[in-house]
Amino acid sequence: MLETSNRALIGARKSLAAIAVSSALLLAVPQAMAVDGSSIVKGQVVSGNGAAIADATITLRHKTKGLVYKISTNDKGEYLLRNVPVGEYDIEISKDGFEASHEASVQVVIGQALILDGQLLASGANMERIAVTGSVIRRVDMASSTSGVSFSQEDLQTMPVNSGFESIALLAPGTAAPGGSSFKGASSFGGASSAENGYYFNGMNVTSIRTGLGSIALPWEAISQTQVMTGAVSPEFGGAMGGIVNAVSKSGENEFKFGTQVRWDPDSMRANHDSIFNSDGIVSTNTRQDGYDFRELQLWASGAIVEDKLFYYGLFNPRRDDSDWAGQSTAGHRDRQEDRWFAKLDWYISQDHSIGLSALNNKRTYDKQTFAYDFESNSVGAPIGVKAPGRDGGKVYSINYNGYFSDNFSVSAVVGRTQENIDNVVASANPSVYDNRNGEYLSQHTDSSISEQEFTRDQARVDFNWDLEQHSLQFGIDYTKVLVDYTSAQNGIGDAQGWWSVKTAGANSVSGAANGEDYIERRVRTRYTDSEVSSLAFYASDSWQVTDQLVLNLGLRYSGFENTVSDGRAYVSIDNQIAPRVQAVYDLHGDGSAKLFASYGRYFQPVSANMNITQGSSSIEWFEYFELDQLDADGQPVLLADGSPSRGAMLRERYWRQRGITEPGLIASSNLKPMYSDEFTLGYQQELFDSMTGGVRFIYRDLGRSLEDTDVGPVLAKKLAELGIEDNVGQGSYYVLNNPGEAITLSYDFDGDGQVDNVTLSQDELQLPKASRRYLAMEFTLDGRVNEDLTINSSYTWSHSYGNTEGLVKTDNDQADPGWTTSYDYADLMDHGYGNLPNDHRHAFKVSGAYQLTDALTLGLVARATSGRPQNYFSQHPEGVDSCAAGSPWEDCISRYYDQASHYDENSNPAPRGSVGTLPWVTSVDLSLSYSTELFGGDLTLKGTVYNLLNSDAATDINEERSRYADTANGLELNPDYGMVTGRQEARYLSLIARYEF
Repeated sequence: MLETSNRALIGARKSLAAIAVSSALLLAVPQAMAVDGSSIVKGQVVSGNGAAIADATITLRHKTKGLVYKISTNDKGEYLLRNVPVGEYDIEISKDGFEASHEASVQVVIGQALILDGQLLASGANMERIAVTGSVIRRVDMASSTSGVSFSQEDLQTMPVNSGFESIALLAPGTAAPGGSSFKGASSFGGASSAENGYYFNGMNVTSIRTGLGSIALPWEAISQTQVMTGAVSPEFGGAMGGIVNAVSKSGENEFKFGTQVRWDPDSMRANHDSIFNSDGIVSTNTRQDGYDFRELQLWASGAIVEDKLFYYGLFNPRRDDSDWAGQSTAGHRDRQEDRWFAKLDWYISQDHSIGLSALNNKRTYDKQTFAYDFESNSVGAPIGVKAPGRDGGKVYSINYNGYFSDNFSVSAVVGRTQENIDNVVASANPSVYDNRNGEYLSQHTDSSISEQEFTRDQARVDFNWDLEQHSLQFGIDYTKVLVDYTSAQNGIGDAQGWWSVKTAGANSVSGAANGEDYIERRVRTRYTDSEVSSLAFYASDSWQVTDQLVLNLGLRYSGFENTVSDGRAYVSIDNQIAPRVQAVYDLHGDGSAKLFASYGRYFQPVSANMNITQGSSSIEWFEYFELDQLDADGQPVLLADGSPSRGAMLRERYWRQRGITEPGLIASSNLKPMYSDEFTLGYQQELFDSMTGGVRFIYRDLGRSLEDTDVGPVLAKKLAELGIEDNVGQGSYYVLNNPGEAITLSYDFDGDGQVDNVTLSQDELQLPKASRRYLAMEFTLDGRVNEDLTINSSYTWSHSYGNTEGLVKTDNDQADPGWTTSYDYADLMDHGYGNLPNDHRHAFKVSGAYQLTDALTLGLVARATSGRPQNYFSQHPEGVDSCAAGSPWEDCISRYYDQASHYDENSNPAPRGSVGTLPWVTSVDLSLSYSTELFGGDLTLKGTVYNLLNSDAATDINEERSRYADTANGLELNPDYGMVTGRQEARYLSLIARYEF
């Protein structure tokens, strides 16, 4: 609000007489703010003897926009101003009869309450009787226990931090980078899976629409400030059990500004780790042809269309990169082009109302050429097929509103749309042919699958704030609707279509081949959906100043969501998700220097849009099994003219897994309940050395309920037989979305008599274990300004993540398929599955910061040392034991379809999850050096960054299949490739940046 006064206020504060008051610019700790990225300014004003001063005027003047905000203190000397745009302000505290107090260049930061306490000296008073005059900006926020970190772009520019939310999130305690090549760009927060976070930009949810793994691509120069919330998240945020990343964009100012930045990551300065070969001498990870060259130009301009009223900001961000790689039988080269842009218009309509418009483009296109390749000679041959185009990315549009309707009632709102498109065109029709026996690709295929994907997320939300004497009330509503349009199939034409594999049969193989016999498997899966996901949520919270030293934040979020199949019918419809959020903050000494805090929160996770594709789509999937036919000199099938392997007679009839059935009552349990997690925190934080804070926080998280898909076919068949219902569907498998550990109710006409059969499978009949995931942690933090030249942000976290499910995804088998992993597909897959989970990193040390070597030179550092994740033994489930024992509903031991996927060793002995050691520590040191000077009236910065300075190559993933099929008594033998590295740290590379702005 501009030029306004007499705001009603919250929060009693101890007088500055109890505080060692000094004029110092210090940051407050992170506090959840409005989703749109604005912040609040609050505090108390007292006289020289500590008495509260009513009707004092606090004036904020934005240094570059010319905006002026005014507010007056209440009878307790307190004030609070909401919806303050982030940026740099000059602040004055004044009242007639007193000498004014001034603070210059104060930063208002996203997610951080600016707490400015003032002390005014009466005019003409005896100066010697007053110890200190002026104001103080407190580091410790006594009104919130939300944990995390916040960074401005200026902070990040002094450090070796790459673009992307992932790089920023990993600076916070309690976050970890998951293993698996499919999970780049998404972190694990507090033991949750990397698909359980939320990402916001200018109030818009920009989380990846299909999977929730990270955010959509953003133009990073346009981001002004970023807040990472790791715990005790307030109720205005929902739909995430992990953490929240909230960013706000830059905007224009009165003064015209122009800038440019060039970045180059040269391929010539990029290291490559050694290639990795399996026990048969077949290359598994090939780096001998690796090359990557990245170039980026950024041009931006900003200014005022109408001074003090209407501002613009525009960014053009073309990016180009060239990639080279090789596998076993093919090599590739890709040229990728991306012309990102971002535009923002801010209109301060009147003293009390403002509107912001923004739009961005992150569409990316590429051309890919595939070549014949021989890994043994490391030689690249002739091109295969044509140069194939592809694209991903899309656009984001939004409109924001902020305004005051009375002195103590404010409103903020945002409406917008996010679009993502992902398409690929194959260069040739060669299908994928893989030899599981030795890990070698036999085909020279360019793509194994073909897909067209389009996702659109429309969203709207409005937030209200009502500030009273002892209470600050906040309430709001948000609505989201996602459109999913998806088609996919395997490469190959006619009878060549499919994923082809050469395998060795184990005992009782489903293929029909004898134990130890080689055979060919063909797998075909097509999917189509044109469906929706919608959600509606309401929330309310009250920040209640109970006493001078105690604040209670009492919040509640109510939400519901719905997922449909293509014809619009809901296969999931869940409401009444009631999520309490409670915080208690106690000012330990009554002077704002230290606090004790505790919190409890419940967080719900909606069904992913990915499930509309995997579970709710018209999915048709089947398998065929063939004898070997023509073989080459190496004993491998000869490839036919259409690219498929030469094959003999079929060993059994086609096995159907799905037949395109989208009946809601068959693909999801009608008594489905939502997935949620509870979080408890307890902590302490205090000011240290006047310019730093230290703290300790205890965290406990407990997954109360999960959502999983289970093939209930074996149990359902017995139940239908008991009920005298003949199953005429012929589906083969019945994958049903359910809550593990609870009954499943299906509604479908199984016998085709025109009447719906309602069938309930009780927990006693299912014997599926209840989902369990627990996280215990102790976080120790020390951050702030050590001296005028050195700033650090450091933490140590001890944590333990344990249970029987990681959550929505499964990193130990690199399955980035939220809600549709192998977990709980069969009860036998869960036997001995309780133990240390993939996101269990017992120890994590983090240090980041910057040191001003000279006026012109700045040294930046980001260093992390994290203990490795637990290791597993995966093997085939033995017959006749545990869930496969005679009389069990799962005695058919269907998990053998999944080969080496159960928690046993090569001798069929139980091997509980995470019980066979851990991977090595992952240590990373990133270093940057920046040189800044004035040139031709502008600011020039040259920056060089070395990522992974020590070129560490610690394993982040290994082959955990302990056994392989063989002609032995139990059909298994030790897999010689167990422990082979399949994922590791990125090799060292150099990034060069030149930046100029005026």
